[in-house]
Amino acid sequence: MKSPEKVIDHIVTWLNDYAENANMGGFVVGVSGGIDSALTSTLCAKTGRPVICLEMEIHQEVNQVSRAKNHIAWLKQNFSNVKHHSLSLTGVFDAFKAI
Repeated sequence: MKSPEKVIDHIVTWLNDYAENANMGGFVVGVSGGIDSALTSTLCAKTGRPVICLEMEIHQEVNQVSRAKNHIAWLKQNFSNVKHHSLSLTGVFDAFKAI
């Protein structure tokens, strides 16, 4: 059985190889406040490549928004390659729904 550290190293290496082969300068990750986006954004940050955490709220619960903001703050505190952009899509969503 592989240790968690070896699994993390394997995934981070794979992400770096993928980014290099695709001529990508970094990663953009949607951060929702859930475990999937938290794990993905952390693994991307571990590559050392630039990471933009994109928060796109659409009628989210307050606790989801706060979890996303807390995770992004933690990432920025621990990884100098992480930046953050926040964008509310509630108005756009409501406009489409009204059509």
